[in-house]
Amino acid sequence: MTNIFFLFITFGLFLSHCSSKPTSSLDEAWKLFKNLHNKEYNSINDEQLRRNIWEENVRMIQKHNFESDLGIHTFTMKVNQFADL
Repeated sequence: MTNIFFLFITFGLFLSHCSSKPTSSLDEAWKLFKNLHNKEYNSINDEQLRRNIWEENVRMIQKHNFESDLGIHTFTMKVNQFADL
């Protein structure tokens, strides 16, 4: 019971750090994503929009995989070439 409580507290702290603004800690991951998938955008505004979408998807994947570790889901997810769509 204590382990489950600890996991939910940890999960709550994780969610509290999530925001809709671009996160500087993900800058390198964003660059790697763009390079790996040969992503180019038409404008700075378009890239910002795609980055926001990508970050939301990354957070959703992290949340899902955390829940999968808890046994809530039977599969894990990962970022792919569609994560900015």
